[in-house]
Formats: sequence, C-alpha cells, structure tokens
Amino acid sequence: MEKFNKTAEEIRQQSDLEQFRKKLVLFGAGDCGHKIYDMLHNVGIKPSCFCDNKVSERIDAQTGLPIVRPEALKDKIADSAVLVCAVEDEIYQSMYRQLLALGVDDAQIYRMRAYYDRLSMAYFEENIEKYKTVYQLLEDEFSREVYLARMRKAFLLSDIAEIVSPSSEEYFDENIRLTDEEVFIDCGGFDGDTSMKFIERCGGKYKDIVIFEPEQCKIAAIENRLQGYQYQLFQLGVWSNSTRLHFDALETDGSHVSEQESGYTIKAAALDETVYDRKPTFIKMDIEGSEKEALKGCERIIKEYRPKLAVCIYHKPEDLFELPLMIKEMNPAYKLYVRQYSNSSFETVLYAV
Repeated sequence: MEKFNKTAEEIRQQSDLEQFRKKLVLFGAGDCGHKIYDMLHNVGIKPSCFCDNKVSERIDAQTGLPIVRPEALKDKIADSAVLVCAVEDEIYQSMYRQLLALGVDDAQIYRMRAYYDRLSMAYFEENIEKYKTVYQLLEDEFSREVYLARMRKAFLLSDIAEIVSPSSEEYFDENIRLTDEEVFIDCGGFDGDTSMKFIERCGGKYKDIVIFEPEQCKIAAIENRLQGYQYQLFQLGVWSNSTRLHFDALETDGSHVSEQESGYTIKAAALDETVYDRKPTFIKMDIEGSEKEALKGCERIIKEYRPKLAVCIYHKPEDLFELPLMIKEMNPAYKLYVRQYSNSSFETVLYAV
C-alpha cells in the first residue's frame, strides 16, 4: 500500500496549483469561474477579482470578490495572471482575443478548461476507501500503476503517457485469450469497428457475434463493414431492463443516453433478457456512461457464465471505483486488470477474466 498512500498524499498536497499563487484575475464569473475559484480557495489561493463581459461593477454574492468589466483591467493588469474560465472553445477564443486587444501578454493568460473537469478534494476524501479497495483487488502490478496514474489524472491533471498502452490493443489486452468458440457481445457497436477487430483477433474463427447499437445512422456502417461475416445486430441500447430512454443522437462516438428529454428516444434491453441463452463468453461495453445499468442487466450471465469482460470505466467519475467493485461482487472469481489507451481521462478499460 506504500505506493497508494504516496499517491494519496500527492493528491492532497495539490502542489501543482502553486503556479497560481500570484495576483489573479478570473475572467468569467459563471459556473466555470466559480468552480475554479473554489478549487483555488480550498488551497489558500484567493484571486483579486472576477472579470466579466455580462456581469460587472458589483460584488459577487458567492465569493465576495468584485466583478469588473474587462476594460477596467487595462491599468492594473501588468502584474496579474488572467485565468480564462470558459468551457466552450469558441467562447474561450473570443475572450482570449479580447485580452490580447487589451494589451495582456500571452504569457499572462491561462486557459482553465481542463481544471473545470478536475475532481475536487472533497470528492477524493469521500471516496478514498473505495479507490483503495479497488487498488487492492487488481491482479497485477501494472494495473495498480495504471490505476494510480488515473487517480493522479483525475485530481491533478498529471501527464500519464508512461502507462498508456497501444490503442490497437483496446478491448483486447493480452489477458483476453480468445478461442474458436467465442460468443462476443459488442455493446456500443458504433460502426462495427470493435467487432471487426474481434474477428481479426480470432482469425475469423468464432461461434457468434451479437452487436447492440441504438442509433439509426450507425446501422448501415455496421452492415457494410461486417458484410460477409456471421453476426446479429440489435438496434437497441443496453440497460438494466426493457425500457425506452431519452437519447442524445449526436451521430458520433459520443451519442449517449440523456437524463433530460431530448426529443429522441431509443429502445433498450437487458442482456439477461436478450442473449442469456447464447451463453456469452466475452462482453465488451463502451456505452457512454450506461455501463453501470448495463451490468445490472447481465448479472445472471456474469454469475453463471463468467464471460470475459472489457468495460469502459471513464465516462463518469464514479465508474473508476463503482464498476470494478460491482463486477467483483457479482462474481468474486474474476481477476481484474486495468489498462489505459490515451494520455487523458478517457479510454480507461477494466478487464475481468
């Protein structure tokens, strides 16, 4: 546990924020600006003011800081750093150009977009025991190194390039050993890319492929890519039960179930209700935050058949600990591995074998 404890202490120190211990202006007094303020305030760093184009010349009720117009910074910006608190790139670029026009040097401008996604210390302390439990459950030393790196990425925005595995291996780590009798369940089929990779990995020898993809625009791409191969396609989302769900149909790999009414709905079903009789041997889940509900819907399969699992655990912050604990509780016989496929907070895959 020495490495875990060392990482926990590193996260608690938040030493990377020391670069902002100077005279600061937060450009943007909205949600992003307040989140950045809270992050800095929690480590004893207090900005001098907010700057905002829409709200100005008053005291901010939440923080007590004055809010000024950008033009008011002209005479006092020389020794300040300006933290641009904008999530959308178009808005950031507009604010950035405005600062340059006011005479602010490029070296004084910091984009805080990544910090908006940075998890808080309160969240860390609330869940540290769960992180620790998962760390102890992991099967190999490399998985534990990956897990600690992902914690540092979430709470410190650290560079984690040294633990990133080749993207060509995503969902098919060396611990996933394929036979000629695989029944592959592809949850989040997208354009058929993962199913095609599966076919290539097993040399075209397998028992069955079942693809779940709810978005209409993806169906033709799957059919074109897998033409001539044996598979079955369900235009369904994967969930804990049979239902209809609101869906943000973005026509990209980011399409996802929505908690808000979106004007578009999809049918969804549980794997236990649709593929149990096929006796799945390998289930992959990359379903944009629906993994927890989907796992609930295949508990019987997991308990009785113990299929190999490749499950994304990055779409929601809690996925990093909730999903490993959930799978291990469903079937304690599983051995758990974690791999990372990008130098970011994305593309983190849990393998259960």
